[in-house]
Amino acid sequence: MTHNPAGNRLKQVIESEGFLELVHQLDAILGDPVWWCCPNLESPLTLIRSHNKRDCGLLNDDPKIRKEWHEATSDAMKEVFADRVGLMTISPPGHVQVVVPVLCGNDLHGIVGVSHLPEYEQRRLPPLLSLLIEHLRQIAERVRSDQDMRGIRRLWNDFVSTLDLGALLERILEEILILLDSPDGVLFLTDPDKRLIPRKSIGTEEVHLEDIGYPLSAAPYENKMKSWDQPARPLSEGDPLRDWYIQHTQSDTTQQDVWGVPLMHFDHLYGLVVCRRKKGAIIEKHLGMSLDTLTLGSSVAIRNAHEFENMRQKSIALSTVHSVYRLMSSTRVASDLLHRMANLTLQVLNSRKCSIMLADPEGNLQPCVTLGLGEGEIGTQPLELGESIPGLVAEEGISLRVQNPVEDPRFETDPKNYYQSESYLSVPLFEEDVVGVITVGEKAGSPSSYSVGDREVLNTMAEQAVIALMNIQYFEKQERIALKTMGTFENLFETGDPDTEGRSQKLATLISGLAESIQIDEKSRQNFQMAAFLQSLGYLGDEKAKDGEGIADSERDSKRVAMAIRMAKRMDLSDTVVPILRDHLENFDGSGNPRGLKGDEIPLGARLLSLSEAYLEQVDPLNGEEGIGIEEALQVIEKASGSRFDPNLVEAIKEFVRKDSSD
Repeated sequence: MTHNPAGNRLKQVIESEGFLELVHQLDAILGDPVWWCCPNLESPLTLIRSHNKRDCGLLNDDPKIRKEWHEATSDAMKEVFADRVGLMTISPPGHVQVVVPVLCGNDLHGIVGVSHLPEYEQRRLPPLLSLLIEHLRQIAERVRSDQDMRGIRRLWNDFVSTLDLGALLERILEEILILLDSPDGVLFLTDPDKRLIPRKSIGTEEVHLEDIGYPLSAAPYENKMKSWDQPARPLSEGDPLRDWYIQHTQSDTTQQDVWGVPLMHFDHLYGLVVCRRKKGAIIEKHLGMSLDTLTLGSSVAIRNAHEFENMRQKSIALSTVHSVYRLMSSTRVASDLLHRMANLTLQVLNSRKCSIMLADPEGNLQPCVTLGLGEGEIGTQPLELGESIPGLVAEEGISLRVQNPVEDPRFETDPKNYYQSESYLSVPLFEEDVVGVITVGEKAGSPSSYSVGDREVLNTMAEQAVIALMNIQYFEKQERIALKTMGTFENLFETGDPDTEGRSQKLATLISGLAESIQIDEKSRQNFQMAAFLQSLGYLGDEKAKDGEGIADSERDSKRVAMAIRMAKRMDLSDTVVPILRDHLENFDGSGNPRGLKGDEIPLGARLLSLSEAYLEQVDPLNGEEGIGIEEALQVIEKASGSRFDPNLVEAIKEFVRKDSSD
């Protein structure tokens, strides 16, 4: 359906089969008169049928007679337009004519004139006049109904095939305003919390919920409008939506009314259109039928679009489970997992900001991941239970969708810079208790607020994140147990006492402490410790320990490394520990074995193991001799800086052992 001005409507009436049949019948009765029409007083007359009657004032060759005809006809047309009645008037020269309105309900499409009638027809014209007006009205209403129904069918087809809610709402609002001949309007949708949210506007500035000043409950309108006997009505005085719209559009209430058009199906209010109409406007029968059909189709289309969106959200949630599973299988480092989860969350929820906070032993929230957040924004600093959005989520164990938090009384005491976005969505991370909170903000696109579907998707992601974190913590716990067990047995083998620290325990402790001092993550430090234990176990297979006969140092080193690598593979540590064991005999300048790697080509764990083992050999030699002091040992290490050892790590071990000894 498109806007159809009166001129087009009159043209469609006179081109219809009903009008042509009317002309054909009256031509025979009235002696082939001249037919003309005009849509309004400002438009020129249009000749419909002349029958070659040049003596008619409209077609006369004499300018004076034509002028007289137009003056007489203009006076009659003014009266018809003003009073919407049919007239019998003069038709120079020496004839009469009838001038009748073409009405469709209360709408005036224009005027039809039948001119050049003999004077003797005057006695038969008055009863014919009323019949002609009524007949034209029926033709106009039938044409209007046919056009509206064809337009409605096209709209239904469009609605059924349109799942883009934004485009759909704009089309619905446009068509309703055309039907009601309204200059402007706003379409509100009912959200899952039963509030009316402005979504589209035409002819007026874009409307936001904060412009209205308070959340509008949909329930009163649903209860009131389900009993309406018409598809649209003026809103009563005192209605908050009416008062707001008058103020928003600066309407003149003496000339205009504010109308409500409910989009309702099975007594459920899906939306509401608010618009202006002329004072005293009514809903004609043909208009009511068209509007009924349009609003019903709109309601069904909105419901379908919502259902499609819910299905899409469920599909996203399902794919999210698989995505998180892939994350779980690709990393066993908690910090890495959380960063990947945050990036995935931004992508899935079309957001620009994400924070993940975890609960510390006291129950307070500590920031772990902050993506896209401004300085001081929620998620960037520790929070107590109940404090701001994440704190309230953690305290109550609930999900929160918050629009305009700076105006929310729950957060009125929070610093204003906490909330640098209009919309936030926050959900808890549950194990047995709340272990953390995921919060997203600044949703891109339209609408800018988070939906119930978004909340369900984020809840699904949170559930999977907790599972992944628990698995990682389980693996880390098992690895800590394995390390402690290995250290206990090596102490027993080396010292005869599981509680007395042996050489392998000293090496593992040194490499772990050194790695921590340069901010290496816990998972990597565990791998370094495991490599140190296995490296030390390799000495148990040393041929010198078996028969007391010396062999070349290089051959002994190779056998010890080979044995350690075999043990790592038996323990399924190939990907993490084997490279450390294999390459720890490489030299930083590329002169080492077995592959001649240089610089950063050597794995960090291998460089740390080589350095730690060399330092420990100085202060606690394997041959049982007395070791040298810390500073002397560091001098020996420093001499090989840049050749055998990584210079940066040499500086790190100097700082670490000096600090450790002073403590």
